[in-house]
Amino acid sequence: MGTVRLGELSWPEVRDLVARDPVGVIPVGAFEQHGPHLPLMVDAHLCETVALAAAAQAADRGTAVAVTPVVWTGYSPHHRDFPGTVTLDDKVFSALVGQVAQSLWATGLRRILILNGHGGNAHLLRNLTQTLHYDHGLRVHAASYWDFALPFLAEWRKSPIGGINHACEMETALMAATRPDLVRMELAADHYLDRPRWFGADLLSGGPVTGAASFAELSPVGVIGAPTLATPERGAELIEAMTNAVAEFLVALAAMPAPASPDAQETPQ
Repeated sequence: MGTVRLGELSWPEVRDLVARDPVGVIPVGAFEQHGPHLPLMVDAHLCETVALAAAAQAADRGTAVAVTPVVWTGYSPHHRDFPGTVTLDDKVFSALVGQVAQSLWATGLRRILILNGHGGNAHLLRNLTQTLHYDHGLRVHAASYWDFALPFLAEWRKSPIGGINHACEMETALMAATRPDLVRMELAADHYLDRPRWFGADLLSGGPVTGAASFAELSPVGVIGAPTLATPERGAELIEAMTNAVAEFLVALAAMPAPASPDAQETPQ
């Protein structure tokens, strides 16, 4: 198996890859605070980690896959009260990710997954798939990496509702499994939201009402959930389940009929 990293290929190698009708994966993260016990790079790191591992697994099963470098920042204005957060506004974020997708399409990729790693990006990416299709003729898919493994996550968790949200049981366990050198468990502390049931407080139990709020209003330390329940061993179990589920989708996407589309730009011969 060769590399699944698009950036490690030369243009003739990309031309040969396109002839195999590959799946293109665009990992999208964020650069924002994750409490005192986790680094700013959590979302970008975890999304890229799952994307590369899932792509490698799909490639082992005979699926051609190319993963772009991670889009390391996203839509995070709600975290600006905490030092270090870098955010794009909604228009710049959508334009950036959209133009990456358009570039892959122009190269000849007709099966594209935008794999999201930050909750604040999710609604914008759903809208982007429609804009790309109806305004530009592209058929692009988008999903957050955890969405592929929600049933497993529901059984895996040890926290009550409210324990999986941000810098929480899930993210802390995943970081402990993949970058233990960046996790400071001695600084981890649980923080549960106290809010009416109509507003979401957990990844697996969203409320019907959406509203904007600064994260500093919700948590003085930037944590919502139960990071103290995380362990490296539990994180390894979870990332394996997420990787397997995303890989399964990549294989399925490769088997779907390619969408009709305008002619791609010609690549140099």
